[in-house]
Amino acid sequence: MNLVITNAEIVTPFRILSRGTIVVEGKKIAEIGGVKDVKTPKGCTVIDAEGMILTPGFVDLLVHGGGGHGFADMSSEAVENISKFFFEHGTTGMLASLYSKREPELIADVSRIADFCEGANGSNVWGIHLEGPFINKEQHGAMKVEYLWKPDVQKWKRVFAASRGSIKLMTIAPELEGVDQVMREAAKHGVVLSIGHSVATYQDVLNAIDNGAAHVTHMFNAMKPFHHRKPGVITGALLHNELKVELIADGIHVHPAVMKLIYRVKGEGGIILITDAIRACGMPEGEYHFMDQKIFVKGKTAYLEDGTLAGSTLTMEEAVKIMVREVEVPLTDAVRMASLNGAKVLGLEHRKGILAVGKDADLVLLNKDFEVQMTLYEGKIKYAVPGLET
Repeated sequence: MNLVITNAEIVTPFRILSRGTIVVEGKKIAEIGGVKDVKTPKGCTVIDAEGMILTPGFVDLLVHGGGGHGFADMSSEAVENISKFFFEHGTTGMLASLYSKREPELIADVSRIADFCEGANGSNVWGIHLEGPFINKEQHGAMKVEYLWKPDVQKWKRVFAASRGSIKLMTIAPELEGVDQVMREAAKHGVVLSIGHSVATYQDVLNAIDNGAAHVTHMFNAMKPFHHRKPGVITGALLHNELKVELIADGIHVHPAVMKLIYRVKGEGGIILITDAIRACGMPEGEYHFMDQKIFVKGKTAYLEDGTLAGSTLTMEEAVKIMVREVEVPLTDAVRMASLNGAKVLGLEHRKGILAVGKDADLVLLNKDFEVQMTLYEGKIKYAVPGLET
C-alpha cells in the first residue's frame, strides 16, 4: 500500500517539521519533508492531517495486558486481543511481560508467547519481558512470594530454551546469592538485564553492570527509597549512564516533580516510557485478577486489597501527554522516550522509533489532545478513527 500523510506536525523525534509530508511505499518511509518540498506520487492514498501530530510508533517494554486480557491468559486469542488493543493506542512494538510463577506454569506461558511471536505476521508483540522469577521477596510488589525462585542457572536455561529466543529482557535482583551465573548466561544470549524488585546496594549495582545489567525496571517502584548514607538502586541508576531507566509516567507511580528531577539527571536519552499495563487497562472501574490475586481499579489506579499498586491502566499516548503537560518536557523528548529509546534497548534503532527515509513505516497520528487517530505498522493501517482512512 502506498500512502501519503500531509500537513502534519511531524516529530522525527529529534526535531519537528511543521506542515510536513511523509510518503509511505510498502513497508518503508520513502520520503519526508515540508509540504512544498514533497510531491505526492500518483495513485497514493492521501490523508490530510491538518492540525495533527505524526510521531514514530510507540515502543513499550513492559506490558502485562489490556482491554480485558492478559499475556498470562492460557490462549493465543488473548495475545491477539492485547495486540489489537494497543495498536488502537499507538503502540507498534511491545514486550509481553510475564510475572513469576512455578516452573511448569512459567514455561507454559513462555512457550505460548514464543509460539505467537513465531507465527504472527504484522504483530506488535516483539518478544517477552520476564519480570522475575529471580527477584527479591522484600520487594515482590504484587507478585506472590511463593512464586519467586532462588537463582539457578539450569532452571534459567530451561526457561530460555522454552522461549526459543523470545525473551528479550529480564528483570532481576542482582543482590541474590548465586545470581551472577544466571545474569552472565542470560547476557551471553543477548537478553537485556534489568535491575528491579531489588534491595541491591550501590556496590551490587556496580557488579550488576559488569555482569550485563543495562536497564532499570519501573524506576522508584519495587526498590528501596533514596537514602543519602545507604545508596542503592536509585543512586546507581541516576549516576551511571550504562543504565537506562523505565518510567511509568502516569503521575501515580511517580510524582510529576520526581519525574522532572529524573529527566534533568538522565536526560531524554536515558529514560524509557513504559505502561506496566494490566488487563484492566481500558476497562471500567471494578474488580479484576492479576498475578493470581484479586485487584481493584478505582480512577486510574490499580491496587491489591492491602493498597499495593498492581501495574497500571496507562497507555503510551497518555504517558506522552503527561510528560509534555505535567512534567513540562519538550514534545520531541517525550516522543523519543516513548519510541526510539525503547527500540534502542532491543537493538532496532536502525529500523524502528525514528521517522526517516528507509525506516519502517511505524507511525502514529495524534490530535492536539494526544488522542490516537491512526496507527500504521510497517505501512499497514492497524487502526484509524472512522472516516480518516478515506
